[in-house]
Amino acid sequence: MAVSGYDKLKNTAGKLKAETEATKVKVAEEVKSELALIQANPVLMKMYQVNAKVGSENVVGSSPLLKVHTAGRSKNKLADGSEPNNGWFFYVPTQEQFKEVECHILTISRGFRAPGMEGSGKKDVFNQIMAGVVTNDDELKPFIMYVTGLKLQAMWDFGKEVGKYTHAKPVAIPMFALKVKLTTREVPTKFGKSWVINFTILRNEAGQPMVVSDEGQFQFLLEQTNSFIETLNNLIAVRSTEDQAEPPHPAEVVTQAEGEQIFEVDK
Repeated sequence: MAVSGYDKLKNTAGKLKAETEATKVKVAEEVKSELALIQANPVLMKMYQVNAKVGSENVVGSSPLLKVHTAGRSKNKLADGSEPNNGWFFYVPTQEQFKEVECHILTISRGFRAPGMEGSGKKDVFNQIMAGVVTNDDELKPFIMYVTGLKLQAMWDFGKEVGKYTHAKPVAIPMFALKVKLTTREVPTKFGKSWVINFTILRNEAGQPMVVSDEGQFQFLLEQTNSFIETLNNLIAVRSTEDQAEPPHPAEVVTQAEGEQIFEVDK
């Protein structure tokens, strides 16, 4: 009985699949063997652990991004595959969402200009990057957030309020030591409604700002702050179209296309 062209193709495909699976098994065994050798060497194992992120700090997708999800614009997906709630905060590394974020704001970068989102029509958009640590549920999650457009003013106002405490007497309070709550509100623009961020410095019953009182946590936040300052400078160096950037004119802030993020760096 003659073998049809379809059967020949099917047989060929079967052989290729078998060969591919065999290759995968061989490679997996080789990788497993190499990993076993590394695990068997305590010194080498330590070297791998300590230097795991060296050289990949600016690799696409490696930044611990925190965004505001905008229905119809954002492409964020939760861990279960569903879409985050409109206007909620979305944390990229764990694919989880927060209606409100309790955090410490560690540092805010200098302003810089960079290309806007594809389709925004903006070649050079004013940006700043905010870095912090989410403390919801007593878990510490480091984050960075690109701030542009209408979101800038609230952040600048927050900075002015923080200045009252960083210059206070008898005890000056670093920004990173303040406990802050982030929420969102929707505002109308010529492009439709957009989400902006509210910054609230948390206070105790006496009206005083809530701050870090544990020495170990203070030292941790200080180290994180210093680390983020260098990280943000590196990010700006990679993406900026100008070495320095003056704050945008108010009219420019209003007319910037309102996405929750200028750089889709996690895609």
